[in-house]
Amino acid sequence: MGAATSLFSRVLLSAVALFCGAFMAPDAARAELNSVGNAPRSVHRLKFFVDPALADEIGAAEAGRRLAQYVADVNTVFTRETVRSFVFNPASDLQLIAPASAPPCSHSGLVDGEIAVCVSKSTKGYSHGGLAASWTFPQKGVTWNLNWIAIHDPLRLSRAITAAAPESTEKDYLGRQLKTLLHELEHVFGAGAGEYYNAAMVKDTTGTAPQADLALMSDTDRYWWTRQSWRLDPLLGTVFEQRRDPATNRIITLDMIRFTAGTKANINTDWSDWPKFGTSKYMAGTTATQVRITDRETGAALPGAQVSVWRNAGTSTQQPMVLLVQGNADAAGHFAFDWDCGFTCFNSAKSTLLVKASTPGRAPMASWFTIFDAFEQKAVKGQSTFTIDVALGVVDTTPPTVSLSAPAMATVGQPMTIAPAVVDNVGVWGVKVAGTDGIPICTFDAPPYTCTWTPLAPGMQTIRVIGVDAAGNSAMATANVMVNPPADTTPPTVSVAAPTFTSVSTSTTLSATAQANVGIAQIQFIVDGKTLCTVKAAPYTCNWTPAASGYASVEARAIDAAGNAASVSAQMQVNAHVVPYRALALKSEETNAPGNAQAHAAPPVAAKIRTAAASRDPRS
Repeated sequence: MGAATSLFSRVLLSAVALFCGAFMAPDAARAELNSVGNAPRSVHRLKFFVDPALADEIGAAEAGRRLAQYVADVNTVFTRETVRSFVFNPASDLQLIAPASAPPCSHSGLVDGEIAVCVSKSTKGYSHGGLAASWTFPQKGVTWNLNWIAIHDPLRLSRAITAAAPESTEKDYLGRQLKTLLHELEHVFGAGAGEYYNAAMVKDTTGTAPQADLALMSDTDRYWWTRQSWRLDPLLGTVFEQRRDPATNRIITLDMIRFTAGTKANINTDWSDWPKFGTSKYMAGTTATQVRITDRETGAALPGAQVSVWRNAGTSTQQPMVLLVQGNADAAGHFAFDWDCGFTCFNSAKSTLLVKASTPGRAPMASWFTIFDAFEQKAVKGQSTFTIDVALGVVDTTPPTVSLSAPAMATVGQPMTIAPAVVDNVGVWGVKVAGTDGIPICTFDAPPYTCTWTPLAPGMQTIRVIGVDAAGNSAMATANVMVNPPADTTPPTVSVAAPTFTSVSTSTTLSATAQANVGIAQIQFIVDGKTLCTVKAAPYTCNWTPAASGYASVEARAIDAAGNAASVSAQMQVNAHVVPYRALALKSEETNAPGNAQAHAAPPVAAKIRTAAASRDPRS
């Protein structure tokens, strides 16, 4: 018993030593930091385990073809932003099986370099959900709890909405499925500890001035003002915007997605263990943090300023924030503390700090600091101490004066100048110009504020200019600009697909495809000079039921956003509807069957005609 106890003690002490060495030793953490972001390029195989219900209507082959395009779209982003890329072979990497019955979805049976993608059928009318885990390098990972309404065709997205599909295939694919798949794959490679919910929206529950909610979607949020590009990272925001037609919008969306520098640093690192442990490895034990308090007008240090540091308590924005530390700035205007934000901090979602500072004669101010700032400062910039700046100035409640000069008319694809004018009694902190879609066009922290905007879509656009002064007061001015389609003279290209033969009274599907450099406005289906359907969004199909036999001319006429048109036609043969001979014979036999009330009546007319015809035919 004593020997066993001694052995257990040695093993336990060894485990503790390993844990402390991995997570607490600053020297080891700094050594690990030197390799951050320096991984060589690597290729990883995606293995899809998909609920068979998602392939019921399209079949396994089509499901594989569509998923191959999903992977191609993911690669468009990952190969541009990171050193990672993916391969997928529909013949060997797709299994139609309930994820609960697939061992890899339970973290079993994968080999190095493989990542399982486990997809269930959504019952909510839209796609949702997503979780991820990974371990060892080369990465073995799983992204599961993905719930999809369908496997969409990324090359044929539609903006149409129906009662059965409350969201368009365009929004469901770009705004949900693709965004979530990218998000979870970022996690697989170790990025995103702390998650988006620690930065997108956190309620200030401290009860101390000034009130400073963290709100990604707020035009005047000072934290996000200087981090606008971060919202293009799928870890933090959504990148779906309806700008042009769905086909073009998919290309724009893929091009718009960007990973933050901290995200790239994590993904481009060959962690020796589970990436989230690796992420915290260079953070734990090296989370020394300082707040620098300065005078807003002069930049001078403010010794003695009172400082309080609060931390979010979990993933819910409704949970009260927890006071971490408070005190006064030293003679250099610095207030130092240890964030103590190791793995448990990240894993329990306590990775957002709110710093508040005040001093007599100046207005109190607040500043947010998140785990994404930590990644930027330590993993990217190599700082040994986290730094949070707070500038205090005179009390000011007067908002700036904002005006806007912009042309009343513009043209798609043609740059135009927007000239805001912002003045303030104390000083302008920043100016932002945003469009109808809410995405900033220009952001300034110093004059001149002249902004160049190139409209991407026709129609009425509202331009907003938001001015914020140094005290946090804000004001806004707007202007409406009518954006005209581009002066384009190039006709679209169009093709039509129709069966060679059809029959009278038979519903026949006509389909067409078209492309234009400014987008397709509509496709008209014309049969023998008569317009049957006008379709304004893909898929471009029309059902036609011929009323007479003969030959019919089927025309597809495409009109682009500039009004240019092009047509293509095809000829179809419409056959008369003929009742099969066997059907007539059976009807005649049934009519004259024994026991039938009409058994001894005259033969049916059809039968008589057949008999007469046969008698006149020398071959009978």
